Amino acid sequence: MSDPMHPSERDPRPLPAQEAAPRRGGASALLWILLLLAIIAIAWYFLGRQDATQMPPEAATPIGETTAVPSDSPVSTEPAARESTRPAAPANREARALSQPAPEYPAAAQRSGVEGTAIVRVDLDANGSPVDVELAQSSRSRDLDRAALSAVRGWTFEPAIRDGKPVASSVQVPVDFRLERQ
Repeated sequence: MSDPMHPSERDPRPLPAQEAAPRRGGASALLWILLLLAIIAIAWYFLGRQDATQMPPEAATPIGETTAVPSDSPVSTEPAARESTRPAAPANREARALSQPAPEYPAAAQRSGVEGTAIVRVDLDANGSPVDVELAQSSRSRDLDRAALSAVRGWTFEPAIRDGKPVASSVQVPVDFRLERQ
C-alpha cells in the first residue's frame, strides 16, 4: 500500500498549480508591438522628409507685393476686352553694369605672377551710381583687391527696376585678374 503523505511514483495525479512555471508571453508581445510602432514611426518620418525635398519650392513673393486672395464674389462673364485696356505689369529686373573698363593689373602682382578673382559688392542709388564699394570676397592679394575696388568705382550701372520704377540696390561683381601665357 501507499502512504498518503508520500505519493508513489506510480500515482498519475497532476502536480499542484503552485509548482507550475509562470508564463511571460504578455511582456514579449508588448515589446514586439512597441518595436513595430517605432519602425513605422521612423519610416513615416523619412518618407515625409523625402517628399519635402522632392517638391519644387514655391515662388517667393517679394516684400511689398500683394498676393491675390480668393473672394466669394461671382466671376465676371464679360469679354476680356476690358482687361486688355489695362497697362501691362512693369518688368522687374536687377541692376547691371553698362560700362566696365578693365582694371589695371598691379605691376607688383604681375611681376610675381599673382592671379585671382575679387568679388566686389556695389551699393547703387536709384540712378545707378555707385554709392558704396566694398570687397565681398578677397582675391588673396591685397594689390589685386585694391585694383578691383578702384576699377569698379569707375563703372557705370543701369539701376534695378521694381514695379516699373528705378530703385536703390546692391550687386556683386567679379573682377578677374589673369596673366596672358606666352
